[in-house]
Amino acid sequence: MNRRDLLRAAGALGAMAALPGGAMAQRNLEGAFPTPTKKYRRITTEEAFATLPQLNGFRDIGKYLDSGSDLSFTQTLLGDSSYARDMTPRLLNLGEGRIKEMDEGGIAMQVLSLTSPGVQMFSPDTAVAIARESNDILAEAIRKYPTRFAGLGAMAPHDPKRGPAEMERAIKQLGLNGFIVNSHTDGGYLDEQRFWPILEAAEALDRPIYIHPRSLPETSLAPFRPYGLGGASWGYAVETGTHGMRLLFSGVFDRFPKLKIILGHMGEGIPYWVYRFDHMYNTAKRNWGTGSLKEAPSFYLKRNMMITTSGMFSEPVLKYCMEVVGVDNILFAADYPYQDNREASAFMDAAKISEADRIKMYSGNAERVFHLKV
Repeated sequence: MNRRDLLRAAGALGAMAALPGGAMAQRNLEGAFPTPTKKYRRITTEEAFATLPQLNGFRDIGKYLDSGSDLSFTQTLLGDSSYARDMTPRLLNLGEGRIKEMDEGGIAMQVLSLTSPGVQMFSPDTAVAIARESNDILAEAIRKYPTRFAGLGAMAPHDPKRGPAEMERAIKQLGLNGFIVNSHTDGGYLDEQRFWPILEAAEALDRPIYIHPRSLPETSLAPFRPYGLGGASWGYAVETGTHGMRLLFSGVFDRFPKLKIILGHMGEGIPYWVYRFDHMYNTAKRNWGTGSLKEAPSFYLKRNMMITTSGMFSEPVLKYCMEVVGVDNILFAADYPYQDNREASAFMDAAKISEADRIKMYSGNAERVFHLKV
Protein backbone atom coordinates (compact mmCIF):
# COMPACT_ATOMS: atom_id res chain seq x y z
CA MET A 1 0.00 0.00 0.00
CA ASN A 2 1.52 3.34 -1.03
CA ARG A 3 1.36 6.55 1.00
CA ARG A 4 -1.75 7.86 -0.83
CA ASP A 5 -3.61 4.58 -0.26
CA LEU A 6 -2.53 4.54 3.38
CA LEU A 7 -3.86 8.07 3.92
CA ARG A 8 -7.12 7.18 2.17
CA ALA A 9 -7.57 4.13 4.39
CA ALA A 10 -6.78 6.15 7.51
CA GLY A 11 -9.30 8.76 6.50
CA ALA A 12 -11.97 6.14 5.90
CA LEU A 13 -11.27 4.57 9.28
CA GLY A 14 -11.52 7.94 10.97
CA ALA A 15 -14.85 8.62 9.25
CA MET A 16 -16.19 5.27 10.40
CA ALA A 17 -15.13 6.00 13.96
CA ALA A 18 -17.34 9.06 13.91
CA LEU A 19 -20.41 7.01 13.00
CA PRO A 20 -22.78 5.40 15.52
CA GLY A 21 -21.72 1.93 16.58
CA GLY A 22 -24.46 0.25 14.56
CA ALA A 23 -23.13 1.79 11.34
CA MET A 24 -19.40 1.04 11.73
CA ALA A 25 -19.49 -2.37 10.02
CA GLN A 26 -20.85 -0.98 6.78
CA ARG A 27 -17.57 0.07 5.11
CA ASN A 28 -14.18 -1.54 4.83
CA LEU A 29 -10.85 0.23 5.39
CA GLU A 30 -10.85 1.74 1.91
CA GLY A 31 -14.30 3.22 2.36
CA ALA A 32 -16.12 0.73 0.12
CA PHE A 33 -19.16 -1.30 1.02
CA PRO A 34 -18.36 -5.00 1.50
CA THR A 35 -19.52 -7.56 -1.04
CA PRO A 36 -22.89 -8.87 0.18
CA THR A 37 -23.11 -12.49 1.19
CA LYS A 38 -25.15 -14.71 -1.12
CA LYS A 39 -26.98 -16.48 1.69
CA TYR A 40 -30.11 -14.26 1.57
CA ARG A 41 -32.84 -13.57 -0.95
CA ARG A 42 -32.95 -9.78 -0.75
CA ILE A 43 -36.11 -8.15 -2.11
CA THR A 44 -36.02 -4.36 -2.24
CA THR A 45 -39.40 -2.67 -2.20
CA GLU A 46 -38.98 1.05 -2.99
CA GLU A 47 -37.05 1.02 -6.24
CA ALA A 48 -37.76 3.69 -8.83
CA PHE A 49 -37.99 3.56 -12.59
CA ALA A 50 -39.11 6.04 -15.23
CA THR A 51 -40.66 5.70 -18.66
CA LEU A 52 -40.39 7.85 -21.77
CA PRO A 53 -44.14 8.67 -21.67
CA GLN A 54 -43.69 9.96 -18.10
CA LEU A 55 -40.59 12.02 -18.97
CA ASN A 56 -42.32 13.42 -22.05
CA GLY A 57 -45.18 14.46 -19.80
CA PHE A 58 -42.71 16.20 -17.47
CA ARG A 59 -41.23 17.98 -20.50
CA ASP A 60 -44.67 19.22 -21.56
CA ILE A 61 -45.47 20.46 -18.04
CA GLY A 62 -42.22 22.40 -18.02
CA LYS A 63 -43.48 24.42 -20.99
CA TYR A 64 -46.22 26.12 -18.98
CA LEU A 65 -45.26 25.82 -15.29
CA ASP A 66 -42.39 27.90 -13.98
CA SER A 67 -42.17 27.12 -10.25
CA GLY A 68 -42.56 24.41 -7.65
CA SER A 69 -40.29 21.79 -6.11
CA ASP A 70 -41.87 18.93 -8.04
CA LEU A 71 -41.37 20.87 -11.25
CA SER A 72 -37.75 21.56 -10.34
CA PHE A 73 -37.08 17.87 -9.75
CA THR A 74 -38.75 16.72 -12.96
CA GLN A 75 -36.90 19.31 -15.06
CA THR A 76 -33.62 18.28 -13.42
CA LEU A 77 -34.17 14.73 -14.69
CA LEU A 78 -34.64 16.16 -18.19
CA GLY A 79 -31.52 18.32 -18.05
CA ASP A 80 -27.84 17.86 -18.85
CA SER A 81 -26.35 18.10 -15.38
CA SER A 82 -24.00 15.38 -14.13
CA TYR A 83 -26.85 14.25 -11.85
CA ALA A 84 -29.23 13.86 -14.79
CA ARG A 85 -26.63 12.11 -16.95
CA ASP A 86 -26.15 9.57 -14.16
CA MET A 87 -29.68 9.23 -12.80
CA THR A 88 -32.06 9.41 -15.76
CA PRO A 89 -30.52 6.53 -17.79
CA ARG A 90 -30.57 4.36 -14.67
CA LEU A 91 -34.24 5.18 -14.06
CA LEU A 92 -35.10 4.28 -17.66
CA ASN A 93 -33.10 1.04 -17.64
CA LEU A 94 -35.32 -1.98 -17.01
CA GLY A 95 -32.83 -4.52 -18.25
CA GLU A 96 -29.26 -5.71 -17.92
CA GLY A 97 -27.79 -2.45 -16.63
CA ARG A 98 -30.16 -2.38 -13.67
CA ILE A 99 -29.69 -6.09 -13.04
CA LYS A 100 -25.90 -5.66 -13.02
CA GLU A 101 -26.21 -3.09 -10.23
CA MET A 102 -28.62 -5.38 -8.38
CA ASP A 103 -26.10 -8.21 -8.58
CA GLU A 104 -23.33 -5.96 -7.28
CA GLY A 105 -25.52 -5.09 -4.29
CA GLY A 106 -26.72 -8.63 -3.65
CA ILE A 107 -30.32 -7.81 -4.62
CA ALA A 108 -32.37 -10.77 -5.86
CA MET A 109 -35.50 -8.82 -6.81
CA GLN A 110 -36.69 -5.23 -7.05
CA VAL A 111 -40.31 -4.21 -6.53
CA LEU A 112 -40.41 -1.36 -9.04
CA SER A 113 -42.49 1.82 -8.87
CA LEU A 114 -42.81 4.80 -11.17
CA THR A 115 -40.55 7.55 -9.88
CA SER A 116 -42.03 10.49 -7.98
CA PRO A 117 -44.18 12.50 -8.59
CA GLY A 118 -45.55 9.71 -10.75
CA VAL A 119 -48.52 10.82 -12.82
CA GLN A 120 -50.15 13.04 -10.20
CA MET A 121 -48.93 16.36 -11.63
CA PHE A 122 -50.90 15.72 -14.82
CA SER A 123 -54.54 16.34 -15.67
CA PRO A 124 -56.74 13.27 -15.11
CA ASP A 125 -56.86 12.39 -18.83
CA THR A 126 -53.08 12.64 -19.20
CA ALA A 127 -52.47 10.85 -15.92
CA VAL A 128 -54.68 7.92 -16.90
CA ALA A 129 -52.93 7.57 -20.26
CA ILE A 130 -49.37 7.77 -18.90
CA ALA A 131 -50.16 5.40 -16.03
CA ARG A 132 -51.51 2.85 -18.49
CA GLU A 133 -48.52 3.12 -20.83
CA SER A 134 -46.05 2.96 -17.94
CA ASN A 135 -47.78 -0.07 -16.41
CA ASP A 136 -47.55 -1.85 -19.77
CA ILE A 137 -43.81 -1.08 -19.94
CA LEU A 138 -43.35 -2.35 -16.38
CA ALA A 139 -45.31 -5.54 -17.05
CA GLU A 140 -43.19 -6.25 -20.12
CA ALA A 141 -39.99 -5.89 -18.08
CA ILE A 142 -41.38 -8.30 -15.48
CA ARG A 143 -42.30 -10.81 -18.19
CA LYS A 144 -38.75 -10.60 -19.51
CA TYR A 145 -37.13 -10.92 -16.06
CA PRO A 146 -39.74 -12.65 -13.89
CA THR A 147 -37.32 -13.68 -11.15
CA ARG A 148 -35.72 -10.23 -10.87
CA PHE A 149 -38.57 -7.72 -11.07
CA ALA A 150 -42.00 -7.24 -9.53
CA GLY A 151 -43.98 -4.03 -9.74
CA LEU A 152 -46.45 -1.54 -8.33
CA GLY A 153 -49.06 -0.19 -10.69
CA ALA A 154 -49.46 3.53 -11.23
CA MET A 155 -52.92 5.07 -11.53
CA ALA A 156 -54.64 8.45 -11.39
CA PRO A 157 -56.01 8.94 -7.85
CA HIS A 158 -57.81 12.06 -9.07
CA ASP A 159 -59.99 10.04 -11.46
CA PRO A 160 -62.44 8.11 -9.23
CA LYS A 161 -63.60 5.82 -12.06
CA ARG A 162 -60.60 5.22 -14.27
CA GLY A 163 -58.13 5.07 -11.37
CA PRO A 164 -59.72 1.95 -9.82
CA ALA A 165 -60.24 0.45 -13.29
CA GLU A 166 -56.50 0.70 -13.96
CA MET A 167 -55.80 -0.83 -10.56
CA GLU A 168 -57.91 -3.85 -11.48
CA ARG A 169 -56.20 -4.14 -14.87
CA ALA A 170 -52.77 -3.89 -13.22
CA ILE A 171 -53.45 -6.87 -10.96
CA LYS A 172 -55.75 -9.09 -12.99
CA GLN A 173 -54.35 -8.57 -16.49
CA LEU A 174 -50.77 -7.39 -16.02
CA GLY A 175 -49.93 -9.42 -12.93
CA LEU A 176 -48.53 -6.50 -10.91
CA ASN A 177 -48.20 -6.65 -7.15
CA GLY A 178 -49.59 -3.48 -5.61
CA PHE A 179 -49.97 0.24 -6.23
CA ILE A 180 -47.91 3.41 -5.98
CA VAL A 181 -49.28 6.80 -4.91
CA ASN A 182 -46.92 9.73 -4.60
CA SER A 183 -48.57 11.21 -1.53
CA HIS A 184 -50.83 14.21 -2.10
CA THR A 185 -52.69 14.83 -5.34
CA ASP A 186 -53.24 18.55 -5.91
CA GLY A 187 -53.02 18.96 -2.13
CA GLY A 188 -55.57 16.20 -1.44
CA TYR A 189 -54.98 13.05 0.63
CA LEU A 190 -56.35 9.53 0.44
CA ASP A 191 -58.45 9.84 3.61
CA GLU A 192 -60.75 12.27 1.73
CA GLN A 193 -63.96 10.61 0.60
CA ARG A 194 -63.36 11.47 -3.06
CA PHE A 195 -60.40 9.04 -2.97
CA TRP A 196 -62.23 6.19 -1.25
CA PRO A 197 -62.78 4.29 -4.53
CA ILE A 198 -58.96 3.90 -4.63
CA LEU A 199 -58.90 2.49 -1.09
CA GLU A 200 -61.87 0.24 -1.79
CA ALA A 201 -60.21 -1.18 -4.89
CA ALA A 202 -56.92 -1.87 -3.11
CA GLU A 203 -58.71 -3.71 -0.31
CA ALA A 204 -60.83 -5.72 -2.73
CA LEU A 205 -57.79 -6.69 -4.80
CA ASP A 206 -55.81 -7.57 -1.64
CA ARG A 207 -52.79 -5.50 -2.65
CA PRO A 208 -51.05 -2.69 -0.73
CA ILE A 209 -50.73 0.97 -1.63
CA TYR A 210 -47.20 2.31 -1.25
CA ILE A 211 -47.34 6.02 -0.37
CA HIS A 212 -44.11 7.51 -1.68
CA PRO A 213 -42.89 11.02 -0.83
CA ARG A 214 -43.23 14.05 -3.02
CA SER A 215 -42.73 17.72 -2.33
CA LEU A 216 -45.06 19.52 0.05
CA PRO A 217 -47.88 21.45 -1.62
CA GLU A 218 -46.60 24.78 -2.86
CA THR A 219 -48.64 26.70 -0.28
CA SER A 220 -46.79 24.93 2.56
CA LEU A 221 -43.21 25.16 1.32
CA ALA A 222 -42.08 28.59 2.54
CA PRO A 223 -40.63 27.52 5.95
CA PHE A 224 -38.84 24.58 4.31
CA ARG A 225 -37.05 26.42 1.52
CA PRO A 226 -34.13 27.75 3.60
CA TYR A 227 -31.32 25.27 4.23
CA GLY A 228 -32.66 22.74 1.71
CA LEU A 229 -35.27 21.38 4.12
CA GLY A 230 -38.00 20.91 1.51
CA GLY A 231 -36.67 17.62 0.16
CA ALA A 232 -35.40 14.29 1.47
CA SER A 233 -33.63 15.77 4.48
CA TRP A 234 -36.94 16.75 6.13
CA GLY A 235 -39.82 18.05 3.99
CA TYR A 236 -40.62 14.76 2.27
CA ALA A 237 -41.00 13.01 5.63
CA VAL A 238 -43.16 15.83 7.00
CA GLU A 239 -45.47 15.66 3.99
CA THR A 240 -45.71 11.89 3.69
CA GLY A 241 -45.84 11.36 7.45
CA THR A 242 -48.76 13.80 7.57
CA HIS A 243 -50.50 11.70 4.90
CA GLY A 244 -50.00 8.61 7.03
CA MET A 245 -51.26 10.35 10.17
CA ARG A 246 -54.40 11.53 8.36
CA LEU A 247 -55.12 7.93 7.43
CA LEU A 248 -54.55 6.73 11.00
CA PHE A 249 -56.84 9.35 12.52
CA SER A 250 -59.54 9.52 9.84
CA GLY A 251 -61.32 6.23 10.44
CA VAL A 252 -60.64 4.83 6.95
CA PHE A 253 -59.13 1.71 8.50
CA ASP A 254 -62.41 1.06 10.32
CA ARG A 255 -64.19 1.38 6.98
CA PHE A 256 -61.53 -0.64 5.08
CA PRO A 257 -60.14 -2.98 7.76
CA LYS A 258 -58.09 -5.15 5.37
CA LEU A 259 -56.44 -2.22 3.58
CA LYS A 260 -52.64 -2.20 3.67
CA ILE A 261 -50.63 1.01 3.38
CA ILE A 262 -46.82 1.06 3.10
CA LEU A 263 -44.64 4.00 4.10
CA GLY A 264 -40.93 4.18 3.32
CA HIS A 265 -37.98 5.63 5.22
CA MET A 266 -38.75 3.77 8.46
CA GLY A 267 -42.30 5.06 8.51
CA GLU A 268 -41.67 8.74 7.70
CA GLY A 269 -41.25 9.54 11.42
CA ILE A 270 -44.58 8.09 12.57
CA PRO A 271 -43.17 5.24 14.73
CA TYR A 272 -41.30 7.75 16.91
CA TRP A 273 -44.52 9.58 17.75
CA VAL A 274 -46.70 6.64 18.88
CA TYR A 275 -46.94 7.48 22.57
CA ARG A 276 -47.70 11.12 21.93
CA PHE A 277 -50.34 10.71 19.24
CA ASP A 278 -52.18 8.01 21.21
CA HIS A 279 -52.05 10.20 24.31
CA MET A 280 -53.22 13.32 22.49
CA TYR A 281 -55.96 11.40 20.67
CA ASN A 282 -57.34 10.16 23.98
CA THR A 283 -57.08 13.65 25.47
CA ALA A 284 -58.93 15.11 22.50
CA LYS A 285 -61.59 12.41 22.76
CA ARG A 286 -62.21 13.25 26.40
CA ASN A 287 -61.95 17.02 26.18
CA TRP A 288 -63.00 18.05 22.67
CA GLY A 289 -65.25 15.26 21.52
CA THR A 290 -63.21 14.39 18.42
CA GLY A 291 -62.81 10.66 19.08
CA SER A 292 -64.34 8.59 16.28
CA LEU A 293 -62.04 5.55 16.00
CA LYS A 294 -62.89 2.08 17.25
CA GLU A 295 -59.31 1.63 18.46
CA ALA A 296 -56.32 3.79 19.36
CA PRO A 297 -54.40 5.14 16.32
CA SER A 298 -51.43 2.89 17.11
CA PHE A 299 -53.66 -0.18 16.65
CA TYR A 300 -54.11 0.71 12.97
CA LEU A 301 -50.40 1.44 12.59
CA LYS A 302 -49.66 -2.17 13.50
CA ARG A 303 -52.63 -3.74 11.70
CA ASN A 304 -52.90 -1.71 8.51
CA MET A 305 -49.49 -0.17 7.87
CA MET A 306 -46.07 -1.48 6.97
CA ILE A 307 -42.81 0.45 6.75
CA THR A 308 -39.61 0.00 4.77
CA THR A 309 -35.93 0.61 5.40
CA SER A 310 -35.51 2.74 2.25
CA GLY A 311 -32.83 5.38 2.68
CA MET A 312 -32.68 4.92 6.49
CA PHE A 313 -29.73 2.61 7.02
CA SER A 314 -29.37 3.00 10.79
CA GLU A 315 -29.32 0.01 13.12
CA PRO A 316 -30.63 1.89 16.20
CA VAL A 317 -33.59 3.14 14.17
CA LEU A 318 -34.22 -0.35 12.78
CA LYS A 319 -34.27 -1.89 16.26
CA TYR A 320 -36.59 0.78 17.57
CA CYS A 321 -39.03 0.22 14.71
CA MET A 322 -38.88 -3.54 15.19
CA GLU A 323 -39.96 -3.01 18.78
CA VAL A 324 -42.69 -0.46 18.04
CA VAL A 325 -44.33 -1.70 14.81
CA GLY A 326 -43.14 -5.32 14.86
CA VAL A 327 -40.79 -7.21 12.57
CA ASP A 328 -43.69 -8.58 10.51
CA ASN A 329 -44.45 -5.01 9.39
CA ILE A 330 -40.98 -4.06 8.12
CA LEU A 331 -39.82 -4.49 4.52
CA PHE A 332 -36.30 -4.16 3.17
CA ALA A 333 -35.73 -1.40 0.60
CA ALA A 334 -32.84 0.53 -0.88
CA ASP A 335 -34.43 3.54 -2.67
CA TYR A 336 -32.53 2.77 -5.90
CA PRO A 337 -31.19 4.58 -7.86
CA TYR A 338 -31.28 7.50 -5.44
CA GLN A 339 -29.38 5.45 -2.85
CA ASP A 340 -26.94 2.58 -3.07
CA ASN A 341 -27.98 -1.09 -3.16
CA ARG A 342 -24.64 -2.04 -1.62
CA GLU A 343 -25.11 0.23 1.38
CA ALA A 344 -28.62 -1.12 1.96
CA SER A 345 -27.38 -4.72 2.00
CA ALA A 346 -24.32 -3.93 4.11
CA PHE A 347 -26.55 -2.26 6.70
CA MET A 348 -28.96 -5.16 7.02
CA ASP A 349 -26.24 -7.83 6.84
CA ALA A 350 -24.38 -6.19 9.73
CA ALA A 351 -27.40 -5.45 11.95
CA LYS A 352 -27.26 -7.29 15.27
CA ILE A 353 -30.63 -8.99 14.94
CA SER A 354 -31.76 -12.60 14.73
CA GLU A 355 -31.45 -14.49 11.47
CA ALA A 356 -35.17 -15.21 11.52
CA ASP A 357 -35.96 -11.49 11.74
CA ARG A 358 -33.41 -10.63 9.05
CA ILE A 359 -34.96 -13.15 6.63
CA LYS A 360 -38.48 -11.85 7.31
CA MET A 361 -37.43 -8.30 6.46
CA TYR A 362 -35.25 -9.30 3.53
CA SER A 363 -37.85 -11.44 1.79
CA GLY A 364 -40.58 -13.13 3.83
CA ASN A 365 -42.71 -10.06 4.48
CA ALA A 366 -42.44 -8.89 0.86
CA GLU A 367 -43.38 -12.34 -0.46
CA ARG A 368 -46.50 -12.25 1.71
CA VAL A 369 -47.80 -8.73 1.14
CA PHE A 370 -46.96 -8.50 -2.58
CA HIS A 371 -47.98 -12.11 -3.35
CA LEU A 372 -44.55 -12.95 -4.76
CA LYS A 373 -43.49 -16.43 -5.77
CA VAL A 374 -41.11 -18.00 -3.26
